[in-house]
Amino acid sequence: MTARHRSRRRELVESIAQGAVLLSDEDQLLAINDAARELLAIPVEARVRSGADVLIHPELAGAVADVRDTGEPMTLEIDHAEARLRVNVSMLRDEVLVLIIDRTEEHRVEQLRRDFVVNASHELKTPVTGIQALTEALAVVAQQQPERVPELVARLGDEAARLAELVHDLLDLRRLEERGPSDRERVDLAELVRRVVAAQVDRADESVVELSVEAPVEVPFVGGRGDLEVVVRNLVRNAITYNRPGGTVVVALRVVPHVQGEPQIELVVTDSGMGIAPAELPRIFERFYRVDPARSRHTGGTGLGLAIVRHAVEQIGGSIEVASRLGEGTSFTVRLPAERSA
Repeated sequence: MTARHRSRRRELVESIAQGAVLLSDEDQLLAINDAARELLAIPVEARVRSGADVLIHPELAGAVADVRDTGEPMTLEIDHAEARLRVNVSMLRDEVLVLIIDRTEEHRVEQLRRDFVVNASHELKTPVTGIQALTEALAVVAQQQPERVPELVARLGDEAARLAELVHDLLDLRRLEERGPSDRERVDLAELVRRVVAAQVDRADESVVELSVEAPVEVPFVGGRGDLEVVVRNLVRNAITYNRPGGTVVVALRVVPHVQGEPQIELVVTDSGMGIAPAELPRIFERFYRVDPARSRHTGGTGLGLAIVRHAVEQIGGSIEVASRLGEGTSFTVRLPAERSA
């Protein structure tokens, strides 16, 4: 092969946007572009001369050998250097061309979708099974033990409410994930917070938790009313659910000075509940993740509340932080952008 031909081949490989490796029929490395070096985790300064120096993954080396033997192109997926790679191997006359595509993010999204379907199906199955069992029991008890009918009807209502809550959370999450930025309208945040918290008083009373609000008379804001309600409702509901009898939940809304002199709005929801271990904090905003699965099954939590909050806060253009001490309580702080305040 002339120097001119080798130069043209290198230019061809380097012009490919995907990772590309070109090997001779004797496994000599003819060309490799920067994308392939990065995907195969080959340092820039490393001297590579043959296919064995580059294709260190056994499945990839085996695919190249098979394509040389059969002449038929091959596509495979491999896990290499913490990445999921799709590799296309084909003959280019008497040379082997290896094209590499990074599918790490695509694979992660596919895995999240599969996990979501599995988890959603499992969570829906629990109340549905309960409703079916209670309905069958009610048909028998109505004739043989009519005095137990009110008890079964109440339990049936609890399971139906649990199912409705899960469906509403799933719809909220889907809406937040699939649409663009929320519509902006003028909202009195103080009035919204007081109204949403008031709707959770019965839940707090049932859990023997004291619920209070600290807010100015009025806090004007421009943002999505529905998203703001979702944030407040889910944070308060979560604080009640993972509290203890005799505990407290304080919802504080305040306008504070920003580092650049502009006002900033903070919504802080603090509870005196069980708290969250430091190791659990990075995962609490994942869908269906529960710090205490046994407590959630008892209380009927869906495991979607904080995932919904995170998406809603992002839609509004704000940020959320959490601070917690195990056995003492948790505090969530939502900060809303200064330019949205009126």
